[in-house]
Amino acid sequence: MGSNSTTIPTTSVAELKYLSLLARDYPTQAAAASAVISLEATAKLPKGTEHYISDLHGEDEAFIHLLNSASGVIREKVDLVLGENVPKAIRAELATLIYYPARKLPLLKARYPERFELEAWYRQTLLRLIDVCRFVSSKHTREYVRSCLPQGCGHIIDELLHAHFEDHNKTLYYGQIVGSIIANDRADAFIIRLCELIKRLAVDKLHIIGDLFDRGPRPDLILDRLMTHHNVDFQWGNHDVVWMGAAAGSALCCCTVLKTTLAYHNHGMIEDFYGINLRHLLRMAEQYYGNEDLTIWMPHTDATRGPYTDGMLHRCAVMHKAITILMLKLECEVIDRNPDFKMQGRDFLRRLRSWNGGLFWQDLSPAGPQLPHGRSREPGPPECRRKVCAGQAGGILPPQRKAAKARCLPVCQGQRIPH
Repeated sequence: MGSNSTTIPTTSVAELKYLSLLARDYPTQAAAASAVISLEATAKLPKGTEHYISDLHGEDEAFIHLLNSASGVIREKVDLVLGENVPKAIRAELATLIYYPARKLPLLKARYPERFELEAWYRQTLLRLIDVCRFVSSKHTREYVRSCLPQGCGHIIDELLHAHFEDHNKTLYYGQIVGSIIANDRADAFIIRLCELIKRLAVDKLHIIGDLFDRGPRPDLILDRLMTHHNVDFQWGNHDVVWMGAAAGSALCCCTVLKTTLAYHNHGMIEDFYGINLRHLLRMAEQYYGNEDLTIWMPHTDATRGPYTDGMLHRCAVMHKAITILMLKLECEVIDRNPDFKMQGRDFLRRLRSWNGGLFWQDLSPAGPQLPHGRSREPGPPECRRKVCAGQAGGILPPQRKAAKARCLPVCQGQRIPH
């Protein structure tokens, strides 16, 4: 062959496979090059803010505040944008407006009874929110920011976010946009939409690191809010896994969920928002434990959610004891069915021994520390130090199994009641 001949590059079968797939999205060389240019440029942008939250435990109000404030990130952005020339109280008010626009806006408007005063406040607030929004959007591509804009008024916000007020040719244009928003009574709607946009752009991704459930009053509201979040991932915690086990039909997980819920007097959430009736459990609990000393079974209470009557606390305590004993019995059954778990030392009810008027937990392992008569040096868990009904450690009684079944079926088949 001549020296001027060109060598045609060969393409393997594997390469052709991938090139064919790429050709579906990028049919031309220009399209592929544009995608490469865009990706390489995007890689040079600052990394978006990632928000990590853990151990929410049903505290919905605290969670909502963390989400709205981005754990202080938004206040930091407001301070940077407005600077020290704006009083600290004004900056704090603007940050609070961003956190809770629907609640804070009427309170701020009430300070300006005169129309001209209100219009001046509208103009100043809109311009400040636009500045903050422009600042938090600087880590993102314009295409991404546009995808986050609200329907109906997104094109107007897009114009304001990318406005150059030093461009004298458009000074009147931008001023007229803000003036028309106020004149057409759309200032409230634009303020709320700008606040929501700021919160979305301020945090690129939310990471939940375990334990949404138990203790707090409304874990269901936390889940509702997370299901609408634009970018979130989960690392499930032990409390969350127990709730999933209960929803999957595990009687032991159902009892564990109810025990923790009753320990914090949150059973109202189970009944009111998940539609699970605890009457069978209460009836069985009163039958076996209604006349006993329930001091150590009293629930943890929160003064902000009270007041609590003696009857309310008694009903919660008696169910707390009943479901705990039932949970411990079910644990014994699970341990017996699964010797490979190597949890024989956790069958607490079989290890209770009477001594000096109380109950103690006995370590039956050969290496366990022994007292005279084979008693452990330390008393067992608090729930094991009170009188247990005769024969309880031997197995689940029929009324207890009936109560467990009555609780398990609604938990695994029920749906949360929308509110």
